Amino acid sequence: MFKKFIKVFSILLIILLLFIIYLCIFGIKTNKFNELIKSQIYKIDNRITLDLDEVFVKLNIIEKSISINSKNLKFFILEQNQNIANVDLLISFKTIFKKENKIKKLIINSEENEIKSLLQFIRTYKINIPVIYLENSISEGNIKYDVVIFFEDDNSKKIEVTGKIKNAQLSLLDKSKFKNINLNFNYIDKNLKLSSLSFKHKNIGFNSNNIFLNIKKNLITVKGDLENKISLNLISEIFPNNFKKFFDGKKLYSANSKFMFIFTDKLKIKDYNLESEIFFDHLDFKFESNQIKKYIKNYGKNIYFKNGKIYFSINKQKKLVAEVNASYILNEKNVTKNFKLNYLNENQVEKIKLNVDLSDNEIFIDQINFQKNDKKELFLNLNVVKTKNFYEIDEFSLFNDKNVFKIKNIKLDNNFYILNFKKIQANYYNKENFLNDILILKEKNNIFFKSKDLDISTNIEKNLKNSENSNFLKLFKNLNLEIHFDIKSARIDDEHNLKNLTGKSVIKNNKVYKVNLSAKFDEINNFTFTKDQIDGKMVTTIFSDIAKPFIKKFNFVKGFEGGKLDFTSTETNAEISKSELRIYDFKLRDMPALTKLLSLASLQGIADLATGEGIRFNEFDMFFDNSNNLITIHEIYALGPAISILMEGYVEKNKLVSLRGTLVPATTINKTIAKIPLLGSILVGDKVGEGVFGVSFKIKGPPKNLDTSVNPIKTLTPRFITRTLNKIKKTN
Repeated sequence: MFKKFIKVFSILLIILLLFIIYLCIFGIKTNKFNELIKSQIYKIDNRITLDLDEVFVKLNIIEKSISINSKNLKFFILEQNQNIANVDLLISFKTIFKKENKIKKLIINSEENEIKSLLQFIRTYKINIPVIYLENSISEGNIKYDVVIFFEDDNSKKIEVTGKIKNAQLSLLDKSKFKNINLNFNYIDKNLKLSSLSFKHKNIGFNSNNIFLNIKKNLITVKGDLENKISLNLISEIFPNNFKKFFDGKKLYSANSKFMFIFTDKLKIKDYNLESEIFFDHLDFKFESNQIKKYIKNYGKNIYFKNGKIYFSINKQKKLVAEVNASYILNEKNVTKNFKLNYLNENQVEKIKLNVDLSDNEIFIDQINFQKNDKKELFLNLNVVKTKNFYEIDEFSLFNDKNVFKIKNIKLDNNFYILNFKKIQANYYNKENFLNDILILKEKNNIFFKSKDLDISTNIEKNLKNSENSNFLKLFKNLNLEIHFDIKSARIDDEHNLKNLTGKSVIKNNKVYKVNLSAKFDEINNFTFTKDQIDGKMVTTIFSDIAKPFIKKFNFVKGFEGGKLDFTSTETNAEISKSELRIYDFKLRDMPALTKLLSLASLQGIADLATGEGIRFNEFDMFFDNSNNLITIHEIYALGPAISILMEGYVEKNKLVSLRGTLVPATTINKTIAKIPLLGSILVGDKVGEGVFGVSFKIKGPPKNLDTSVNPIKTLTPRFITRTLNKIKKTN
C-alpha cells in the first residue's frame, strides 16, 4: 500500500514539476491581465499607450513572482513609438496571497531601434535640453536596450537600463565628428556605465574599456579611459607653442588615456582633466639649427627618438603637465642615449626640466676652448622657469668625471639675452688638456671673475688677430657694470704663465669701455693689457717684457727667441681694426720659410745662422688690418745686423698665406763690408762683385705648404731706403 502511495505521489510530483517548468518556460496564454498592464503603464504616464496582443502568465521562481509576459508590442507617446521585443510584469507571490496584486518589477526588452527615433520618443515624453542637443547631433546609429523598473514598497521606483549602440555618428557644436560609434551601456540610479566603446574621430580609431557617467545636482560627471592611435598634430593643439612643423603629423602612435569631464545640465564644460600616454618606437624631431651645430659637431637636421613614451595631462585650470622618456641618436652611427624632459605649465608659468646624456656626441665650445670627442661621457641637466616676460634658469650643469660646468639663477628675456645671473662655475680640461678653474659671481653692478688656473692662450690670439667684439658680451642685454679679475695663474702657452693677473674692465651699454690688466711673468718681466676710448675709437694695447708667447700666435712666424713686445690695435668700425706690432731685440731661429728664402737668395752663410744660433734683429714693425678671418699686412719691416726685410701681403686664417717683399744683406745698406768683419766673407766672398745686392721674394700657399720664389735686384726702392734711414736716425 505504501509503495503504491509513493508511486502515485512521485507521479503527481513529476506532473507538478513538469507543469511548473511549462509555466516557467511557456506560460499560459490569457487576456485577463491586458488591462492590468495597460493601467500600470498609464499610471506611469497617461500619455503612453500600448499596442498589446498576446499575454502569457509565467512563473519566475528566481524572482518568487508571477510573470505576465508579452512579446512584439509597441509603445506610443503621441505619434512617436518604440518597437519592443518583450515585456515582463512581475507580481510577487506574497502580494498575490494578500490579494494586493502589487507589481514588483517591470522588464522591457526593446528591439533594435534608430537612436534618433528613441530621442524623439524621450523628448515627446519630457522636454529635455540635453536630449534635444543629442537629437540634433546624432545623424546615424541604432540602439537596443533593456529597461527594468523596480517598484518599492513606498511606491517609489528605481530604473535600470542596459543596452547596446551600433554604428552611431555624432557631430558636436564645433563641427567635430565622431563616426562608427559602438558601445554597451548600463544605467542605474543616475549612474551610466559605457563599456566596449569604439569610435573614429578624424579617421583615427578610439577604444575604451569603461566610461562612467554620474548625474548629481544638475551636474554630469564623465570619466573613463581610451585606447587609440593618435597623431602629434592633435597633441600639438593642446600645448601653448604649436610644434606641428617639427614632426610628421600624419604618423600615428599608440596612446592610452584617462579623462574626467564635468558638464552642467546644459552641457557646458564646468571642469575637466585629461591624462594620456603615447608610445612610440621611432619619432623624428625635425629642427635645423646652426647654433646647435656650433656646439654639437655631429648634429644634422633631426633628432631621432626611439622606444619612448610621452605623458601629458591637462585640466580646466589650464594646468598642463608633460613628460618625455626616450632614447635618442643624432645619426645612425650613434649609440642610443637617454633623453628625459619634464614640462609644467600652470598659472601662466612654464617649468622645464631636461636631462640628456650627450656621451655619444662630439661637443665643441669654442669660446672656452673646450672639446669632447664622441667616446667620452657628458651629461646635461637643465631647470628653467618661464614667465610671461622672462626665462629663469635655476640650474644648468654640464658634467662628467673630469669636467663640471654649473650656472645658477640666470635671468633671460624672451629673446634669450641675459638680464642677470648669480653664479657661474667651471672646472674643465680644455683642448690642450689644461685644467681650468673658474668662478664668476655677480653682486649688483659688479662681476667678480676668479681663477686659480686659467688658460688664456686662445683669448690672446683672438685679440691679436680678430676685430670682432667679445661673444661673451653679446649674450647680455644693456650690460653696465665693472668686471673685477683675480687670476692667480694664467697660461699663455706651454712655456709661459702670467702670475697674479689682476685688474678690471668697465662695460657700458654692452660694450667694453675700458680694460686695465697687469701681471708678472717673474720678478723682473711684466705684462699689461689695456683697452680705452681715444678720440671715440677703442684702442687696445699689450705690452710684454717677454714677446715669444704672443708672437707664436702668428702661425707664419716661428723660431722666435727673446725680445719685448708692444702691440696697439685701433677699431675703425665694428668689422675692421688697424694694428701695429713692434718687437725689439730678438732673433729668429729654425724658421723654415726664412731659411728657404735665404738659401734661394744665395745667402747660405746667413741661412746657416738661421738654423744655428739664429739671426738677430734690432727692431721689427708690423702694420696690419684685421677683418674677420683676414689679416691684411700693409708693411712688415725688420732691421738687423745681418739682414733687413721689407714686405707686405695678407693671411687668410687656416687657408692661405701670401707675402711679397725685399730682403737686403747689411752690406748693401751700410755700403761697407769692413764694419762687419765676420759677415763680410759670408756675404760677398773674397773678390769684389761676388756679393748679392738684394732679392725680391714671394711666399704663397697654405700655412703648412708654403712656396717661396726669389729674384735678384740691383737697386733698392725709395721706400726701403727711406724706412731704413728713418730707423737708423731714430736709433742714433
